[in-house]
Amino acid sequence: MALELYIPPCIGTPAGRLHPPRIESPLRVQIEGPLESIQKLFPSAAWETSLVSRPFPQAAGAALAALTFRHIFGTDVRPDVRGDMVVRDEYMGWVKQDEKILE
Repeated sequence: MALELYIPPCIGTPAGRLHPPRIESPLRVQIEGPLESIQKLFPSAAWETSLVSRPFPQAAGAALAALTFRHIFGTDVRPDVRGDMVVRDEYMGWVKQDEKILE
């Protein structure tokens, strides 16, 4: 059984004016440890670690981004709103080759 995504609540009391964020405002989110997160949240999804021939964005990365969007804004990505969710990067610096971290 897959784990659920957990986003901790705002630690400020009262919450700041940007918490929770408004859906009309652009929001940049960085998800650490994509391989581990994807394996836990989407056990059947593949995450390609090849630096040479991997697709971008990867289907599993887009699924993780959409799940995060849904948890933050309480709604699914709106396909009719241009730029509602954009995957801009998939950091691969943690991938090792011959015991060397590739960056």
